[in-house]
Order: sequence, then structure tokens, then C-alpha cells
Amino acid sequence: MIDSPIVDSSSGSRSALDEVPHEFRGYQLRHKPFASHPPASGWKEGDEPGTFRLKQDYTLIFVVDRQKGKVLLGYKRRGMGVDLYNGFGGKVEDGEEIHQCAARELEEESGLRPKPGGLYYKGCLISARPQSAKLNSPACIIKIHFFACVAWFGLPIPTEEMIPEWFDISEGLPVHQMWPEASFYLLPVLQSIQDDQREDLFLSRIDYEYMRLSDAPTSLPALDGSTVRRSRPWQDEEEPDFGECLSSWWMCFASSRGQISG
Repeated sequence: MIDSPIVDSSSGSRSALDEVPHEFRGYQLRHKPFASHPPASGWKEGDEPGTFRLKQDYTLIFVVDRQKGKVLLGYKRRGMGVDLYNGFGGKVEDGEEIHQCAARELEEESGLRPKPGGLYYKGCLISARPQSAKLNSPACIIKIHFFACVAWFGLPIPTEEMIPEWFDISEGLPVHQMWPEASFYLLPVLQSIQDDQREDLFLSRIDYEYMRLSDAPTSLPALDGSTVRRSRPWQDEEEPDFGECLSSWWMCFASSRGQISG
């Protein structure tokens, strides 16, 4: 587990504070970020004047068998993230609590029902996505609430949405076939769940931007609308060297005694 404690994010130097996304500056950060590439101009505190970004809440559940050291991931059969592996989850419905959404989505997508006390809040990833003319979708802020499920009823079954599959946590995680940011957070988050570190709250902010693939800060694959771009740059006749790339990220563990507001 990461063992480099730092002081409250509300104190310290100005440059250190600028590296912490504004959504998380009120937290007692127990560790240094385990992955960080902030924007050169610092994290924006809101939309630019005259702009609007759609804000949506989602849940993402990781089912972990702590005795066997395995995680249950789902292979997406349709919709956002098709042909990729991920945890289970979906959009929070109007009037629905996020814990209710997590339990509902887990059962709908895997057939598993959390046992009492077996499902707990693990953190939050905030993702900023640019406007897409190709998909006719506005710029958006997606808040993904992470949950861990360590005790459940039933056996995983394929559904219309997902095909469940077990993976060993210590080796063989399919990060090459997941959303790009998973290559940074998946192993640390799963290790925290495996070690029953319930006080470790995962916090993350990531930004995507349209840019030349050759200018992207990582070699991670770009996005193509609602999934990972599979074609090589020179195979795309419309935009040979342009895509929606992960441009900035920040990932850290804080104390679960705090709660995310908003």
C-alpha cells in the first residue's frame, strides 16, 4: 500500500495546492498522489463564461473475492465502452441514492446481490469530456462513484449488458482492453479492497481533450466516441492524427471519514 503521508491539502505551498483538483482541496490527503499529470495552467474551478457542461452521476462496482485474490470484471456487449472490460454500474436515476443504484446495477449486469455490509463506498472519479460534434453530444462532467462488493448472494451470469469474467488481481488484469485511465488506478484500488483498507477513499480527476495523437501526454489509446479507438491513426481517413485523448489526471487516496458533496 502507498505509505507517503502528506499534510492537509488546504495547507502547504501554492504550487502544491494547484496540483490538487478543486473538488478535493478540502480533504485530508493521507498519501501522495500515486498518479498525477495536472494541466499546465492548473485545474479549472468551473465552466468558462458562456459555456455549459452536462453533469451526470454514475456508479462503478468492483466485485472482489478477497480469499482468492480475484476481481470480477464485465465484458461490455453494448452501449458506452462496448468491447471493453470494466466494473459493473451505470447511471444514477432520478430520486435514486447512489448505494441503491450500485446494488441495482450490479444485479442487473451480473446477477449478484450484495449481502448486508458487503457493498461499501470506495471513492469518486470525476471525468471531464469535451464536446463531440461526431456524436452530437455536449461537453460533460461525469462523476463516477466507486463501490467495492466483497460479499454477495448468487453466481455471476451473462446478461444482455455484460459477460462476467474473473481475473487474478496480482497478474493478468486486462488493462489493455479497458478505459485508458484504468491503467493508472485499477491495481491500486483493487489492492486497497483486497487488503480491506476501507478507510482509503479513492479520489480522482481526469480530463480528456481533442488533440493530435502525436501530442498526447501518454501512449494510451484515444477515444472514438463512446469507446476506445481501435484503428491506427493512418487508417482513419477523416482525422488521420486527431483524437480524444487523456490529457490530465490526478489520483490519490484520502480518508473515508470525509464525503464528496455536490
